[in-house]
Amino acid sequence: MYIFSKDWKRVKNIIVDMDKKEKILNEIWSEFNLSLKKGGHPFHIFSISTINNNKPDARNVVLRNVEKEKRLISFHTDLRSKKINQIKNDSNVCALFYDKDKKIQIRLRGIISIEKSKETILKKWNALKPMSKKCYINKCAPGEVIKNSKDYLFSEENIPDIESGKINFSIINIKIDEIDWLNLSHKGHERMIISFFKKETHFNWVAP
Repeated sequence: MYIFSKDWKRVKNIIVDMDKKEKILNEIWSEFNLSLKKGGHPFHIFSISTINNNKPDARNVVLRNVEKEKRLISFHTDLRSKKINQIKNDSNVCALFYDKDKKIQIRLRGIISIEKSKETILKKWNALKPMSKKCYINKCAPGEVIKNSKDYLFSEENIPDIESGKINFSIINIKIDEIDWLNLSHKGHERMIISFFKKETHFNWVAP
């Protein structure tokens, strides 16, 4: 009876632990989706790091789409930006999110790619607000050397129609292979690695 009781307690602890792991994963996806609706959400803007000539290159981007079933998140960018060639040359990427109030850090590792579906791109472009479309009509490519700080802008009398920016608009997708979750707490930090292999999900507690 003692052995049975001891074994049941161990099994129960395993079940409780797995429930906690799955709950954390579900909360991550829920917060990602919430950030699409709330501009002030801490996950609305996040950092991605790509490789540029064997050196890391990081920048902030805006989360634009989340697809849990496909383990996919997306953001928008200008096709003329330098990150496009970086993505083509090396598809490995790391994304970083941080919620300073909850003290939750999330690092995503995966494969980054440029959306190829013209239908998807057009649909997203048509859904953009006019102010957002204006970001894609600048006469200079992002990162291009200019003489004066405002030389990338058209003069007011020569501003092109905002729809002309469609040619420069692009969607970038990140297929998530791994989630590194970190909870900073005065009761003791917790860290977990969630890895995806085809249809399998593996959870591992690791030292923070």
